[in-house]
Amino acid sequence: MKTQVFAFAKIEDKDARQKVYQEIKNGKSRFGMWSQKESLKEERYNKNAILLRIKKGDWIVHVNMPKYGKCVAAQTIGEYDFDAGVECKWGYDFKNFIPIDKETIIEFDRNDPNILSSVNLAPRRRAQRILQVSDFIESIDNLKKGVYSDIAKRDRAVTHLQQKVSKILPDITAQIQRMNKSKEFERFLMRIFENLPNTVSIQNGFGWRSDHGADLIVEFQNPIASINLTTKIIVQAKSYVGNHIETSGVDQIVAGINQYNADGGLLISTAKATEELENYIVNKSEENDKTIDLIAGDDVAKFVLRYAPELLIGTT
Repeated sequence: MKTQVFAFAKIEDKDARQKVYQEIKNGKSRFGMWSQKESLKEERYNKNAILLRIKKGDWIVHVNMPKYGKCVAAQTIGEYDFDAGVECKWGYDFKNFIPIDKETIIEFDRNDPNILSSVNLAPRRRAQRILQVSDFIESIDNLKKGVYSDIAKRDRAVTHLQQKVSKILPDITAQIQRMNKSKEFERFLMRIFENLPNTVSIQNGFGWRSDHGADLIVEFQNPIASINLTTKIIVQAKSYVGNHIETSGVDQIVAGINQYNADGGLLISTAKATEELENYIVNKSEENDKTIDLIAGDDVAKFVLRYAPELLIGTT
């Protein structure tokens, strides 16, 4: 069987997080489900049955572990098991575990330059597969070798150029926000989604009396061999400054998903993402069994530059 990679989202309670971190060091990757009385092999608990798919030789990444912005990864040496767990403030939890090879444990920053940008280390479910397996394996190899830790090992001109450009991304997002407030930001994003490959249709709430939580409804066509499947997402657009803490936009996405029977949602905010917002998105994705994703801060500038650069620099 081919190698798989799984990401476990952040544990919010700091004391429990530290205990699970120590368990990783001791060779057990743990996953919590308070009130769980028996193994997932006895009762699969719906979406958390993903843990049963983890096989020997797979990789598990604990995101925001041992603190926000950090990751711990390790390779498994066995499959799912169940024990008494660890003692937490609310009782014994994190009873689900997968044995890991302590020799493979590696810790790194979530945004380390050795991690390929295609690797998604911002899971929106408590347990989620990372689909870019070969890129993840290459990233681990990069980390071990320190490929991008020394500028001398890369083209200095390119390295310094990337560093300079990364510093102006916040200014680009800030200018986008200044020129696109409220509904104008929705219209601006609509023009970008029109440029995305496989876009089938875009509905907007510009003239609606009530958008039921959907600023935009975007449908994509996902061809699989001769079959064309359609994915519908609800988009909430927030033209904010500073740090994005409030969570009403996520609640609006949930309302839109339910109203329009969508497959998932996307919050796009010109403000900076916060730990509180990311945690809330993970929780709501879990509760509704629909993935809600986030593009915020510098990533808004990257999103525009990638899919609609002409909106920033013109065509002449």
